[in-house]
Order: sequence, then structure tokens, then C-alpha cells
Amino acid sequence: MNTIIILKSHPGIKVKNLAQIFDTSYRTIYRDFQSLNSAGLPVYSSTGPHGGYYIDKHYFLPPLRFTGEEAASLFLAGNFLLQQKGFPYQKYMQLALLKIENLLEKNNKKYIRDVKDSISFNIQKLKDYEDYNEIFSQLNKAILEKRQAHLKYYTISRDKITTRTVNPYHLMFRQGVWYLIAYCHWRKETKIFRIDRIKEIEVSEEKFEIPAKFSLSTYMGKSWQVVRGKDQKIRVKIYPPASRWAKEEVRHPTQKIKKLPDGSIIFSAEVSGLIEVKKWILGMGKCAEVLAPKSLRKEIEKEITGMRERYK
Repeated sequence: MNTIIILKSHPGIKVKNLAQIFDTSYRTIYRDFQSLNSAGLPVYSSTGPHGGYYIDKHYFLPPLRFTGEEAASLFLAGNFLLQQKGFPYQKYMQLALLKIENLLEKNNKKYIRDVKDSISFNIQKLKDYEDYNEIFSQLNKAILEKRQAHLKYYTISRDKITTRTVNPYHLMFRQGVWYLIAYCHWRKETKIFRIDRIKEIEVSEEKFEIPAKFSLSTYMGKSWQVVRGKDQKIRVKIYPPASRWAKEEVRHPTQKIKKLPDGSIIFSAEVSGLIEVKKWILGMGKCAEVLAPKSLRKEIEKEITGMRERYK
């Protein structure tokens, strides 16, 4: 049944993707295809770069029946998102969860209540987005319909509101903050805009196309969190006690940690931009020492000198 659901919802899917989804071998996937064919449900294939596997588009799935574990996972994920006030699909998520709950058998409803009482999430949020529903709605419309948008945007570095025309590509939630990834016609490049700094928005009738070469993962690159910049290799020596929790954390996908006999560690990574890295290092106080690059070490030294002057 699970194979049918995936084939129905992802026509043209490749065997390697099915194997990844079900965490199994190619041989098992082909065996499932044979079983479906034997049961009178033909699985078709097409060749070429866009080829893959399909089932008859006229085949209708029987009504879905969720196990307790499947339903609980949906409710946990839904409640996780509902914690975000202003989440673009909040009301639809609430309705979807109610519909799913009505489909469940009595024993599964009890199972969900028990799971919800025993597992919780606390999403770090730096902003309450409850007052940004309209902005989210308009941005979502612009992204889905590929329409340009005119923004009145507060630029914090210049303490000034400017008017921007943008091609909205993507909404992104990182480190407790919502961002818009969009091509800015004023700057002539793709930029990152904080949603809470958008003061007004008007979606125009002007259409646009996202460049085929654009990729969010490539665009964000090796950024520490959000801020992008030149790729640089960093090396930071972290002393106890900070080293004990630093080695437990995954701060960056490229990070490597070398443990030293005295309990300290050498943290190394290749990052895009140093502004956010600098904040992380300063947050560890005397427990962190920058080894490379020299430019970052000098910036930290300058901050320490400024702090010393402040506390005289």
C-alpha cells in the first residue's frame, strides 16, 4: 500500500528515490513492482532523463486508514508548526488535523492524546508573527503565482525605509526568524529579507521566472546561519568547560572537531561569512581562541579591547 501511495503522489519517481524513502534495496522495490503487477495493478516505466515509474492514473486508492503511530507523527508535526504564530498555513493545518482526527478509530484517538502528553517541542522564536498574516499571505501568493512584489522595507543598517521591487522565490525559517529569499531589482541580485522588516507589500501583475540554475542550498552555501559572504576556513580552540558542550553540538555541516589531551578541542569549518561566527565565538568568552583566519582573530581582539574600555 505504501508503494502505491508514493507512486500515485509522485508519478515518474525513480527506483533510487523509492529505495531511499523506504530505506531498502533496489531489489526489494522491483519485487514490490512485480507483486503489484501480479495483483492486477500494472506499474509502468518511461526512459530518459525525466523517466521513472507510474501506476494507472485512473486507479483510486481505498480510504486511508492511519495507524496510531502514523497519526501521532502527523499531529506532532502539525502542533510543532502551529506554535509559530503567523505560520502561513496555520488555519489550514488546524483544519487538516481536525479532519484526520475525525477519521481515526477510538483507540487511536486515545493513543494520540497519550503521545501529545508525553512529547513536546519548544521552538525558539525571536519574533511573534501573529500580526504578519497578511504579509505572509501576499508573499505566498506572489511566490506561487510567480508575480513581482513591491515592498516598503526597513533596512536596519541604515535605519531607513526603502521601496523595493522583488521577485519572491522562497520563504525560509531559520534560527527563530522568517526570511524571504528574492531577487531585488534595486540591488540587481538575489537577497535575503527579514519578514518582520517588511512594512508594506503590494503584489503586482508583472510575472517572473525563477532562473533554472537557482538552488536554495547553493545560494545559502556554507553560511553559518543566514548571513552570506566569502568562503573562509576557520579554526577555533575551545577550552573547558565550553569545550564539553561544544563537541556535542553540530554548528555547521562542514565542521570537524579534534579533541586534545587537556580537554580542549580544535573546531574547524569552512564557512560563508564571519559575522555570525564572531557572535558565536564572543558568546564563549575566555573559553574561545581564534586560530584562523588572522582577520577574524584581529576582529575579536578589537571587540575585547572595546569591551575592556567599556568596563573601565
